[in-house]
Amino acid sequence: IYHLASPASPPHYMFNPIKTIKTNTIGTINLLGLAKRVGARLLLASTSEVYGNPKVHPQVESYFGNVNPIGPRACYDEGKRIAETLFFDYHRQHNVEIRVARIFNTYGPGMHPYDGRVVSNFIMQAL
Repeated sequence: IYHLASPASPPHYMFNPIKTIKTNTIGTINLLGLAKRVGARLLLASTSEVYGNPKVHPQVESYFGNVNPIGPRACYDEGKRIAETLFFDYHRQHNVEIRVARIFNTYGPGMHPYDGRVVSNFIMQAL
């Protein structure tokens, strides 16, 4: 099972922060429950945002980050952090087979030019 649900563009996830954090918490709980019931492996598409505003460059897996839990981006950052926490708790407690991919700076066909992420911003400024 692939858990890819969540707006990743800052203007999109900040438009409805409650829906963003609900997708990343309730949606994750629902998928973990399904994976547990049917014995499926579950992949979480996480994000570099779990590191917040990092003080360490480059970030290593053991770095816990520097996140503002009440800032305007917290709905996404903290939502992904709790999703990762839930994944590892389900693995430890229920032996659910999990994978977590922290995806950095994506760009692809069909992406809106004013998406608000670093790669699309860079391309639009260059044009």
